[in-house]
Amino acid sequence: MAKAAISICLLSTLVTSFFLFTRDKASGTPVNSARRPADPARSEASDDLEFRGVAIQMQTGFGPVEAYMPLIREVADLGADTVLLSSPGLMEHARAQAIFIDGRKTPSPTDFRTIIHESHKLGLKVIVMPILLLSHPRGSEWRGVIEPPDWNGWWTQYREFVVHFADIARESGAEGFIIGSELVSTEKYTAEWVKTIEVLRKSLPKAKLGYSANWDHYKPVKFWDKLDFVGMTSYYKLADHKNPSVDQIVANWRPVYEEITEWQRKIGKPIVLTEVGWCSQTGTAMQPWNYYQNQHATPEGHEEQRRLYEAFLKVWDNAPGLGGVIWWEWTASPGGADDHGYTPKNKPAERVLREWFAKHKSQAADRALTTRP
Repeated sequence: MAKAAISICLLSTLVTSFFLFTRDKASGTPVNSARRPADPARSEASDDLEFRGVAIQMQTGFGPVEAYMPLIREVADLGADTVLLSSPGLMEHARAQAIFIDGRKTPSPTDFRTIIHESHKLGLKVIVMPILLLSHPRGSEWRGVIEPPDWNGWWTQYREFVVHFADIARESGAEGFIIGSELVSTEKYTAEWVKTIEVLRKSLPKAKLGYSANWDHYKPVKFWDKLDFVGMTSYYKLADHKNPSVDQIVANWRPVYEEITEWQRKIGKPIVLTEVGWCSQTGTAMQPWNYYQNQHATPEGHEEQRRLYEAFLKVWDNAPGLGGVIWWEWTASPGGADDHGYTPKNKPAERVLREWFAKHKSQAADRALTTRP
């Protein structure tokens, strides 16, 4: 196996470090409680999610640490108890070999640690999620279909990539770490993933480790037993027409919910839904993963997003075996009436989110009072 090298290039005095990882040889009822069947595993403890949070992508290149802090404060103000920080590594396309980090768009290690420390000061737990993106995909390529020329060399690079962020997470006391996201074509290499987990356990002896599987590909993963939680996205088709009602969405969630929770009881690991979200576009319930399908901001699209938030909570709130919910996503954009993306910011869906966070904070406070000696 060729040795992987890390080269650091200075792009300009105004650009942070550019880390290149390359080989020497060189791209998503309950059913409401009246309809949900009784579950003997359900208890008051199921309300106590470990992670109830919102995701921020650390890849926009809109500035140093000071530019991210307003977003962190906004997430805390929402009432979340967790922020997931997603930071990318890049492959040029699905058949490329090299993995690299573009320092022009990603916070430096020092800035990243500062962001995590400031998040903790605001009372937020932190999950770090390195994620692979394709900088110049060919056609419909995405990270789930990568096929590098040399898998052995790729795995060496990938471990260097995730350890880079694991060191940051350890040094700043992050509570969770996601070892990979939606890397479907890699999941057959169970031994390589087990080796990656072992390496990360050494880097992160205290943080909880998980993997974020694609919503339709969590069962084939064979290394769940080595992790602390099962992560999965939630971009299921929930309608076959635009503007479905809450009741229709809830009815379409029911078989999905039952399948996942039945599987969870067998696997014995808590589930963290790592990406829960829908664009504010009409038709988003039909293809939640497709943010290009209807890129127009309309009141109808915002209302469809709100209904999807409401229906999700009718189904999943207090679900047995659920360890966390991370909403996708919170952005630097103002959101609001002109925005058709995933963020609920300044949209009707934000009210649903605030009310949910507030309800559970109040319930947690009540439980603390009743259990106080």
